[in-house]
Amino acid sequence: MGLKMDRAEKREEIGTLTEWFSNSQVAVCADYRGMTVAQLSSLRREIRASGGKARVVKNTLARRSAREALKGRSDAEIGRFLEVLKGPTLIIYSFSDPVAPTKIIAKAAKDIEAFSVKGAFLDGQFLDEKGVDELSKMPGREEVLAQLLRLMNTPATNLVRLLAAPSTQVVRVVDAYREKLAAG
Repeated sequence: MGLKMDRAEKREEIGTLTEWFSNSQVAVCADYRGMTVAQLSSLRREIRASGGKARVVKNTLARRSAREALKGRSDAEIGRFLEVLKGPTLIIYSFSDPVAPTKIIAKAAKDIEAFSVKGAFLDGQFLDEKGVDELSKMPGREEVLAQLLRLMNTPATNLVRLLAAPSTQVVRVVDAYREKLAAG
């Protein structure tokens, strides 16, 4: 994105950002000032691999897009979110799992001194930097699905074990009786 945008480019950018705000489960704003190009590129690759997108935005266009996409949500929460759209801003959107990219963001905030989280918008609520960090500590979508599958399989495993127990006991009794007859 160049420094100067004509009206058509601005409309296109607002349309893209509005769509991303509307369809994302979480939108995290971060200050990337001072990061190297290699660090920023690496961070973007990791976020993309997690199912998200990261975009450096012009704050005025991001504010307009957010207002449009988040209509009907709490004005106070939207206002708090719009307040963080100052200075150099990288917005990270996640469309399928709100936790996965926040884990990457939290790690980047710890590893890269120049990177910091400004805030996020999740399910109609504004999250500050601490809230984003807490979100990153929750289990991700894949972890929750694995736990759910394990939970669902436990009764089936126990049922098979329970059904197998009587037949195992019958086999032991018959085997003991056979040994008694053979010895006797």
